[in-house]
Amino acid sequence: MTDLSNTGIPLHDLRGQAEAPPLYRALRKYWHPVAYAAELLDKPLGVTLLGEPVVLARLNGEVRAMNRRCPHKGTDLALGQIVDGAIECPYHGWRFAGDGACVRIPAREELTGAMKVSTSCFRATEQAGIIWVALEEPVYPCPLFPELNDPAFRVLQGDAYDWRTSAPRRLENFVDFCHFAYVHDGTIGSRANPRVEPVKVWREGGVLRFDRSGVKEPGVGLKKQLLGLTEEWIEPTNAYHVTMPATVHLKRTFPNGKRYVLFMAACPVDEFTTRSFWWQARDFGVEPVYDQFFMDFEAEVLAQDKPIIESQRPLWFHVSNAPGAEREIPVRGADAVTIEYRRWLAEIAAAGNAP
Repeated sequence: MTDLSNTGIPLHDLRGQAEAPPLYRALRKYWHPVAYAAELLDKPLGVTLLGEPVVLARLNGEVRAMNRRCPHKGTDLALGQIVDGAIECPYHGWRFAGDGACVRIPAREELTGAMKVSTSCFRATEQAGIIWVALEEPVYPCPLFPELNDPAFRVLQGDAYDWRTSAPRRLENFVDFCHFAYVHDGTIGSRANPRVEPVKVWREGGVLRFDRSGVKEPGVGLKKQLLGLTEEWIEPTNAYHVTMPATVHLKRTFPNGKRYVLFMAACPVDEFTTRSFWWQARDFGVEPVYDQFFMDFEAEVLAQDKPIIESQRPLWFHVSNAPGAEREIPVRGADAVTIEYRRWLAEIAAAGNAP
């Protein structure tokens, strides 16, 4: 069971969540972000994914992930170092190769092969400037962020942040159009324009896709100046790619063809904590002097969202109509994305928990 001591969540708020929901268990078969690639240097790095303690390392040029617990006496391998292409435990010097096999027991070298000790390994890869881990064979490929290496864009890495919510709640917030007018009044929405028209939602491989256009948002401040627009209201075209289960790529194209991109990937650290990794990219106002403005703008939007999303209960919304499920009521047309996203999550949960 997950240790709740560092979550900051009142225990009475988590009543009924002691057993991980079916969707949470099913997510073992998907890629999840666990660290920025730039964080993984010449030392092991400890992370947690779906409650599993994982150690990352670059061994002989390849990203590897394995259980953080040394099988000798339970020491955290993330506290060790990399020696001769292996992770060395800081307690007694046991070394583990990229396949998890113990290749050295210093106290009795001659027993290394005879004991046949190993630690479990997980699938790991590097994509979109992020290290991804799947605890079991992944269903879909890793998400893509093509703008990362596109010289036309100025790309910024955002600081990872933790919210007391589930990864699906965090993702759904990103694509919930109905909240823009109220939570983000004056930034990316307006109370004067709360209506949400239906959008077409479809699947391509492991990606849920939809586009949204014809929506007016306030044209104010430095961003408007850098775009070179003079209109009071701006109508960008927004193209969304949601790679299941909890990564979104949003490309915003403005009337003059300028583009602004957000890439956000949510990691289910455990049942109660989600860590989000994100990038932003723009092909206007690309001078570094404007970087802080764009980062501050996104920080303002996130600060508006955080208390709202952390207030939602249950943390893991129900994706089935099982007896006792706490029903949430979608709005026809306006919540088209929510409906299709949760339908797919229900299929993931069913497939992942099938006998």
